[in-house]
Amino acid sequence: MSIIIECKKLCLRRCLIALAYSIAMQYLLLGFFLFFVNFHVLHPLLWISSTISLFFSFYTWFTILPLIVVVVLYSILLGKSFLAVKRYYSTRFKWLICTAPRKALFLLLHLLVGYLTTWLYASFLHLDYRSIFCDCLGTKCINSRYMFLVYVGLFAATLHFTTENCRTDPDLELPIIHELMLVRVRSLVYGTLYNSLQRSFTPTIIFGHIYWLVGGVMNRYLAGVFSVDVDETMHTFFATAGNVRLLSYGWILAAQILSNMHIMQHLFAIQLSEEVAFAIERRPVLCNIGTEEITLVDALNSNLVPVVQKLGARDLYNIANNKVDERRKEIYALSVPGAHPYNWNQLSAQCLSLINAFTDELAASLKKISAVKTTPLFASTKPTTATEAAEKILLRQYNETYGIRRMMAEPCQEDLTATDAAKKKMSPACQRIHDQVEKMKKQMEQTIRATFRKIPGLFYMFGEPEGAKTAYLLSNSDTLLWVVQGLAGICAASLTEDKYGVVQVTLPQVIKSLITLKTELDKLNNVNLNGKKLDRNYVTLKNGVKRSLYNICTVFRDYLRELVDSPEDLRKLQCYVHYVET
Repeated sequence: MSIIIECKKLCLRRCLIALAYSIAMQYLLLGFFLFFVNFHVLHPLLWISSTISLFFSFYTWFTILPLIVVVVLYSILLGKSFLAVKRYYSTRFKWLICTAPRKALFLLLHLLVGYLTTWLYASFLHLDYRSIFCDCLGTKCINSRYMFLVYVGLFAATLHFTTENCRTDPDLELPIIHELMLVRVRSLVYGTLYNSLQRSFTPTIIFGHIYWLVGGVMNRYLAGVFSVDVDETMHTFFATAGNVRLLSYGWILAAQILSNMHIMQHLFAIQLSEEVAFAIERRPVLCNIGTEEITLVDALNSNLVPVVQKLGARDLYNIANNKVDERRKEIYALSVPGAHPYNWNQLSAQCLSLINAFTDELAASLKKISAVKTTPLFASTKPTTATEAAEKILLRQYNETYGIRRMMAEPCQEDLTATDAAKKKMSPACQRIHDQVEKMKKQMEQTIRATFRKIPGLFYMFGEPEGAKTAYLLSNSDTLLWVVQGLAGICAASLTEDKYGVVQVTLPQVIKSLITLKTELDKLNNVNLNGKKLDRNYVTLKNGVKRSLYNICTVFRDYLRELVDSPEDLRKLQCYVHYVET
């Protein structure tokens, strides 16, 4: 339990750093916006000095506090989503019921960020855009310009929620090429600020048309709530399309909100995916009483904290692929005293446990796919060899010569099932009634299934799509991919680095597990998952397993007959030795 707490502490520290970056990003984006709205061509020095003084004023730091509070709440929910254990939902209705509260809270926080960002940025604009009310002909009216900016902010926040968080949950993806964290953050900020201007241009133009159609109705309803009039000057098409300043403010505001939400989410992903060099062997801690060191085996075993498990799998891959790594020597080392390969035994047992558990789940999910059931890969009977056929012919000829009849002409009573035995005892009339009832039962089940599928929307919500469990397993197989390649790399390096031969004891089990996993993956060659002819996760995992088998077979090509007992497995491995496996 203490290891799980240490893993959560590691993730918590990274989430706090990501939160600090997110808060700093609010001030940075606000500074960019102030430089834009205070632009003066004729007075550049006054423009720069006034913008800097406004940015560091007490008014600016006070008005941004509500947005900071909402950003903190959004970051808490975002961090919990990254650290949550992924679950499989068999039906869309179950997914909707289980995720609806969290999705509704996500949407609410998106709308709050959109509104507070609009309220904050509008307070630094011209007087016509600062308040919800304005003076028109001596009375108070709903400010259509301000409401346009508010609607743009809410629309941009909803757009980000729809595209990024509505159907999927935040997930951690480890980068293929390792880069420094500051380099990744800098690339994220530069790329997002540039792309957000392009991404927000078309939605702003589309929303301008939507505001022309329904904006007047919404403003009149809002005016009825506050018992004021409505500013009708912005409800015509030419008044909205011709107001370049208003559209420019809306465009910049939408770009700021989209970039803000995108940067916050990816800052958490960057922080949580920063690589960790876990210890191979737990060492006694003398200074920090009450804390416990997280080893590589502990990280791989932390199913309740998937982020740490994924980091452990990536660290295992790095250990295997680094040319010189002292931790690889610790894996091959023997314990003192005792001279036992504890490090390798624990690491290999944990990796094999993950691989075998995934293989079992994948095999169980494949049995529910009709396209896989009809393939010859599920055939349990082996072809009769020439020797067996000759023995059967000689036995039959011997029996016919000496008049020996078969003792098992009919199946004996012990071999009959309970249903067949009951049928034998039935009278002919009862047998016909029983067969008729069974036939009607099967027809009714088929009719119910067909009707269930034909009713529009019923099967879509309450039925489990074929291959959904398999697609879910493959979509969450990135951790297994790093484990497979890392374990294979350590086994390959052991031929020259393992001077005690501790790896060769477990190597046959490793090869057997990889072959079994590859066999299960081959059953999906001609299966469409989620309507796709080629699933990216399936291709990635299959190529990773093939790469691992190639790595092992290339190194141990001269010793495979001593490592593998099964002729069938040996035949498969020869394909990797001669580089003919596809």
